[in-house]
Amino acid sequence: MQLNERIRQIRKENRLSRRELYQKLFNIFGKNTIQPNSIWRIESGLTNPQASSLHQLCVGLEVSLKDLLQNVTQESKLVDIIKEKKRLDQFAYNDSAHAEILSSPKMPFLAQELILLPSGKTNLEEDPIEVGKFQKWIYCLSGELNCYIGTEKHTLKKGDCLSFDSNLPHYFENNSIRKTRCIIVQNPKHI
Repeated sequence: MQLNERIRQIRKENRLSRRELYQKLFNIFGKNTIQPNSIWRIESGLTNPQASSLHQLCVGLEVSLKDLLQNVTQESKLVDIIKEKKRLDQFAYNDSAHAEILSSPKMPFLAQELILLPSGKTNLEEDPIEVGKFQKWIYCLSGELNCYIGTEKHTLKKGDCLSFDSNLPHYFENNSIRKTRCIIVQNPKHI
């Protein structure tokens, strides 16, 4: 069992909603209380708790750290694994275009899988030059992808890739009759 699952299990055994747990913690820790959205992110496995948050959760759940960590599977310190069903985040451009984050928050780059249904199109993007220089690399996994970068148009098919300065205005479009999937890596990450 993972730590996030163990925390959720103990909270449910104590018959506490996340909101009730937060209120209990707020009564003890006041303005220094872990935020409700942080409790949700920890229980969902989207983030690992800091030591101070873990302390608060133990107090609120009325368990010792030893009891909390009992039967918790230790994750590898050598690799960072994100299972497909536990991807960290996703966002929708519209009904026919969405992306799922593949990289962990620890990584200096952002990796995502972009999925475009037929006629799907992303919004026009342009990473701010005043924040820094950004590079994007795109690899087409399936389908056909039109990449509009600055004033240029490039078409990628399965197995093709391209890279560019993402400070240039750009968007991606699927003009085929099949779903298109591609991997996009941005370095350094900027959302």
